[in-house]
Amino acid sequence: MSLLQGPSAKQEEMIKQELGENPGDIERGVIDLRSMCAANPYLPRPEAFDNRIFEVFLRGCRMDFERARNKFEAFCYTRSRYRDLFLHRSLNEPPLNNVGKFLDIVPLPKLTDDGLRVTIFRVRSGYPESAVDISATVKAILLISDTRLFDEKVILGDAFIWEASNVRASMAAYVAAGANAIRRSIYLAQGAYPQRMRRIHVVGAPGLVASSLNLMRSCVNEKVRNRYYLHNKVEELLEHFPARILPMEWGGEEESFDALNKKWRQRVEELRDYLRNFNELCQVAPEPKYDNDIYGSAGSFRKLEID
Repeated sequence: MSLLQGPSAKQEEMIKQELGENPGDIERGVIDLRSMCAANPYLPRPEAFDNRIFEVFLRGCRMDFERARNKFEAFCYTRSRYRDLFLHRSLNEPPLNNVGKFLDIVPLPKLTDDGLRVTIFRVRSGYPESAVDISATVKAILLISDTRLFDEKVILGDAFIWEASNVRASMAAYVAAGANAIRRSIYLAQGAYPQRMRRIHVVGAPGLVASSLNLMRSCVNEKVRNRYYLHNKVEELLEHFPARILPMEWGGEEESFDALNKKWRQRVEELRDYLRNFNELCQVAPEPKYDNDIYGSAGSFRKLEID
């Protein structure tokens, strides 16, 4: 059962107007993407996909069919080229089962008033050092992102909240060791997933994570860098987000982090076979021209232009 709630009728109308979606556009776009899959021998057959996934790509690309085709191709091809990132499809088994002891990864059920889906990444208090595996964390984030694709509704875009108050000095070494995984995940998010990153809020970040923030900001364009907001404490988030969507620990009206984490682990398990099967369908890719288009020239990580 999906954990994600959709917009009200008034919100949906506003979102579609903002995205430039006119009557019949979604139907035409789905036909276009299905036709692409049927004609491309490197992509799974169109019947392997639910229409909901195509709809998420179309809206995430503001109804630009060509852009949606390119992103969807990249989304499939990366599962062949970067198999290590998509190999594990469970949050309850190694090596991803320990990630939850270190980091909460929680897409919130309700949308903001302006139609954004908020995802919280919260470093847990008292986390064991043994649970800090940046590569596994990246894989867990991508796994939940894949699950979201199956369940997502009509949204305007994404807002991310990184809560880093509990980060320790030892984190710098882990981040340095996992820098390549971090870069790959950021470029995957921008080049192969249909998200529209509207805001990034960083809460309680001590000086020792400044290098991590600089790494993340170096991977995105100037427009996105200007969407970063820094806060000293979580209470300041109530100035930017309605209390009805935030977890109770942060003064909100939503369920607790533990309750939401449990539900997301269950949802990933419910879709486990689907997620694994999808990866198996995407095991062939053409010559890697998309490495330059998405990730930049080898070693350079060219910045991407996103809206």
